[in-house]
Amino acid sequence: MVPPSRYDYINQDLPGDDILAVLGELPKRWGRMDRISRLAVVEVGRVLLAGGLLTRDADLASCRGRGGLIGMTRRGSLATDLAYADTLKQGPEMASPTLFSYTLPNIALAEAASHYALTGPVYSVFADDPGAGGEGEARRWLKDDSSLDFMIVGELDVYPAPQASNVAAGQQLQDLDKDIVSVNFRIVS
Repeated sequence: MVPPSRYDYINQDLPGDDILAVLGELPKRWGRMDRISRLAVVEVGRVLLAGGLLTRDADLASCRGRGGLIGMTRRGSLATDLAYADTLKQGPEMASPTLFSYTLPNIALAEAASHYALTGPVYSVFADDPGAGGEGEARRWLKDDSSLDFMIVGELDVYPAPQASNVAAGQQLQDLDKDIVSVNFRIVS
């Protein structure tokens, strides 16, 4: 049996109470969101909550002040892109419009920005080492745009674990059936 992960919610149509406490309410598009979008919405919420920037009006969640979001990524929406390509193999009439709508890496960040009413700049940056970058760019935004109170910046990647058929003989990998998740958002102000 595979032990539960902090990120299991990315595969759940109805996440647990701990995740709902962060979200305030389940986003209307949650059921059709790809995994990286679900990850972005929840983890941005966790950072806003920890930073004291999340307000609640009834069950709605929004941020205090004007903020933006920069997602550093190595793979972007690759997992969704590949899943969409698989639906295309069945013919263009069978291609998934739901998957197609999530085939840009900015979409995950836009879902988070929309849910928490982030109105500053929101975009993805591809990087070989996404965990190391972004803070300088966030600081430039804060310096150049006095209407910004904060930026959220960090690494955001989700990709499928290697399939057993792709593991070299003698190589041992744990959790072949689990997604590989890399996320580390922080507030820059």
